[in-house]
Amino acid sequence: MKITHAYTLRFLFMALALMFTSGLWVWGWLEEWPPICNHLFVIVAVVLVIYLLKQAHVIPGQVKYFLSSLLRQDYMMHFPQTKDEGINRMYADMNRITALFRDRLMDIEYKQLYYDRLLRIMTHELRNHITPVISLSSDLLAHAESYSPEDMREGMEVILSQCVGAKSFLDSYSRLAHLSAPVKREVEVEHLFAQLQALMPHPSLHFVYGQGMKLFADVEQLNQVLTNLIKNAFEATDGQPDAYIEVMASESGNRPYIQVRDNGPGIPEESQEEIFLPFYTTKSSGTGIGLCLSRQIMRQHGGDLKLIAPYGRGATFMLTL
Repeated sequence: MKITHAYTLRFLFMALALMFTSGLWVWGWLEEWPPICNHLFVIVAVVLVIYLLKQAHVIPGQVKYFLSSLLRQDYMMHFPQTKDEGINRMYADMNRITALFRDRLMDIEYKQLYYDRLLRIMTHELRNHITPVISLSSDLLAHAESYSPEDMREGMEVILSQCVGAKSFLDSYSRLAHLSAPVKREVEVEHLFAQLQALMPHPSLHFVYGQGMKLFADVEQLNQVLTNLIKNAFEATDGQPDAYIEVMASESGNRPYIQVRDNGPGIPEESQEEIFLPFYTTKSSGTGIGLCLSRQIMRQHGGDLKLIAPYGRGATFMLTL
């Protein structure tokens, strides 16, 4: 926390003024000046002493309050602007530190909720896969002589199916838990969108972007996110004669963003937060990790993935970088 010289110079100036006033008072007392002069010097000296004491306690007092608030985990404090540039800079630094602590606490709370939910889901899913395996294999062992070769084969197929389902679930979790760090490089939006259009040619899919626009991102990971969102949009508009899907790249305040918009039925309000949670899906064959993984990728890019369209007006996902 750097403080400019303004506060220090003002403090020194007032201290010198106090010394000068005190000197005048002593000189006037020795020279037997009129009493009114001595009284005036005393009043000025008292005022200067009060001001200096007040200024001397400003910074230590605020720093003490700042530290005690952090110890109490009171992250809602905010230091206001003053007329002093140096103190303002110090206050800005303290406000920034407070915001960092607040963001870190929110991040810890979010991760705790995330992992609590993940543990419940994993327990539930694995139990659903393992319970029939235990039941069927126990029965096969206990009454093996009563099973025909065909019945035995069907039982083994059920066991295999449940084991494959459990492995698929664990593989999905592994993709979430072991997401590699992005390897960023400059990429032209025109080239990125041309790849997507060649990969998923469809008359309802449209790309909008500014000429010469560039992004700094992990191309493979960004491609994965956009592919997932476009496929979701295809599924949402499937069967609509007026289906329209738009992928638009633009900038706001020198910060690039991409929107993926469709004119499908949209996402109900009660599901708009749930869709980003791991293993949440409304599809019979879905894994429930697509949007969760996509958001994780964007956050590792220093951005985010959000749903911004109200229900009933299609779905619009915004990717910020």
